[in-house]
Amino acid sequence: MGLSMLVACNKPKTEEKPGVRPAQADEAPVITEPVSLEIDGFNYTDLYIDSFEVNGQGGGNLFVSSPTSGGGGGVCCMSFSPGTNLPVQLRIKWTRERKRWCEKEALLTGPVPANPRYLGVHFFPDGHIEAEITENDPEPRLRLERVDRGKRKQSGNAVADEQTARCKDGY
Repeated sequence: MGLSMLVACNKPKTEEKPGVRPAQADEAPVITEPVSLEIDGFNYTDLYIDSFEVNGQGGGNLFVSSPTSGGGGGVCCMSFSPGTNLPVQLRIKWTRERKRWCEKEALLTGPVPANPRYLGVHFFPDGHIEAEITENDPEPRLRLERVDRGKRKQSGNAVADEQTARCKDGY
């Protein structure tokens, strides 16, 4: 009995890292300092997005999603402070033509995972935008067919930018 008590009380020491609170019992360490989130975009609309940004941080370009891809890749980075009270408004800007920019707010809601690594931004066909924080690569929320990387349908492609966001020429 004495030996098992000794073994149970002698936990191996772990190196303390700045910005990480040591774990309690069997839980993962808790991040307390700001982290850099990779920005991943998902384009479920009918047409290609030349460029998008979140609160001024570039998110890259977004092809039209397919059943196996959200349409874009990850771009580094946006800072996030664990412990931030959610929901938080994000300012999303995008362009489909290099001269015409649209802007809209999207609500970032929780939950925030223990090890936040990604910010997923989802552009839906009806014009609304959703944002999420994940530990692993964000998953596409819609699995839609497309004609090619730039458009969803052979003809009749439409987007709700002008009806749901503030759009203007120039930047």
